Amino acid sequence: MFPFSDAWGDQLIKHPQFVEQARRFMQVINCVVNGLDFSKSRSAERLVKLGRRHVTIEGFLPDYFDVFTRAIISVWKQELKEDYTEETAEAWCILFAFIIDNLKIGYEAEFKLRL
Repeated sequence: MFPFSDAWGDQLIKHPQFVEQARRFMQVINCVVNGLDFSKSRSAERLVKLGRRHVTIEGFLPDYFDVFTRAIISVWKQELKEDYTEETAEAWCILFAFIIDNLKIGYEAEFKLRL
């Protein structure tokens, strides 16, 4: 699904398309976190729109949203070690639930339109 799927370690971290995907991911996180103070509905709208775009990705399945969530939480837990507290875990889980729920809403809406 990703053009960098055969890259590992340093090769992956330096792969331009991986770096771009990571940047986009962090932009989504930044947008949602910053939007929590202002407009939760505006963040939700953006996420729904992003979810709609995932329908056009060849081979993409909506279950991948959940797989990604589990993977990223696992990586953060591993990297943050003792700083990954129960409170931290709960906050990230709430944030990702908000993100993934809205991505799925957009994906499902767009998928139904294309039937």
